[in-house]
Amino acid sequence: MKSRNLKRWLAASALALLPAMAAMAAPDGNWVQSWASSPSLAVEKLPFDFWRPPAEIQGTVRYKMRVSAEGDAVRVRLSAETLDRDVRIGAATIALADASGRIDATSMKPLAFGGAASVRMPAGTPLLSDPVTVPVKAGAILYVTLYLPDGVAVPQADPLHVAEVLMGADRTGAGTLNGAQVVTGREIVSAILVRSAKDARTIVTFGDSITDGAGAQDPMMRGWPDQFATILRQRGLTQVAVANAGIGGNRVLRNEVGEAALARFDRDALSVPGVTDVVLLEGINDLGLSGLPNPRGPGAHPEVTAADLIAGYRQLIARAKVRGVQIHGATLTPFLGSPFPGYATPVKEVVRQELNRWIRESGEFDSVIDFDAALRDPANPQTIKAAFDSGDKLHPSDAGYRAMAEAAAAILLK
Repeated sequence: MKSRNLKRWLAASALALLPAMAAMAAPDGNWVQSWASSPSLAVEKLPFDFWRPPAEIQGTVRYKMRVSAEGDAVRVRLSAETLDRDVRIGAATIALADASGRIDATSMKPLAFGGAASVRMPAGTPLLSDPVTVPVKAGAILYVTLYLPDGVAVPQADPLHVAEVLMGADRTGAGTLNGAQVVTGREIVSAILVRSAKDARTIVTFGDSITDGAGAQDPMMRGWPDQFATILRQRGLTQVAVANAGIGGNRVLRNEVGEAALARFDRDALSVPGVTDVVLLEGINDLGLSGLPNPRGPGAHPEVTAADLIAGYRQLIARAKVRGVQIHGATLTPFLGSPFPGYATPVKEVVRQELNRWIRESGEFDSVIDFDAALRDPANPQTIKAAFDSGDKLHPSDAGYRAMAEAAAAILLK
């Protein structure tokens, strides 16, 4: 299936959605992944200021997320896939937000798992809830609240992945969690599925922190994927879901923060409900860490060449094509000036340029989204444009993520 097929479908859908808006979705509609957070791994202690130990959460835990596609029912996917202990779920609820963004108590409904309100999720496994009839609009905010009787260590402290946590008894049915603390860490909720129209689809955005949204100011707008979902809504494409499968620090070839792309691609992309397209933006951490001393030692991170990463890309391309999923290659964005010692050097910049030439010219991807061109400074193309820099010369600002979203829309929606 070529990229033009998606574009033709999107154009037809813009017209077809007009009579469908009132019905939202038929009972036999298609399930799509309307929000996502890929399970990560705990990172051993690092001698850097940004490292944080896994957060320990227990009691009532409330997550807030913005879904990308509309529908008439939802299912919640939980994950212990990267945890080494079982997770007990004592109770769970789901609710819509009101116009002010707070919980609409009248919309709150209990979640069940195989008919049970309380369940154990074995270590290393996911858990999918039963369907709940909750009509949601594209861009709606949902709250998922869990009661965890036992403590759970969740990896990767990150300001874009937050939860309200209230110790004590089950408060999953409460409209507010008075006295709750805000905790940063990867969500136990890994996906919100929405039953949408029969021809609804999911676009998976797959990558590292530049996909996850590091540098963005609002957890409800996690980088370019949420900016892209906004463009879809503005164009009336409310049955196209965007699933953000970015993990900060992730690499293509080896585990670092989260399992390597080659290890998690099937779980986080090809097995996603309704997936038709994957946008691949990954490799900058493989390149940046290449040859650097490994703080967990002994020795250094292995040297990574352009040929190594191209071989990895080809594996991901082949696996997508076997499944009939379109895969769109994204060029690696500028990184010179990054303050992390040895991460971005002139020698590594030569490799980045070699990789980007291959992505642009090989013809092996279904299409190419040139994020490098969207973000680079015209006066100094090896660096990110000042207006698009979040401050570390590597991660975009909100304006930069908007530029990336527009570059993606120009390819995927034309």
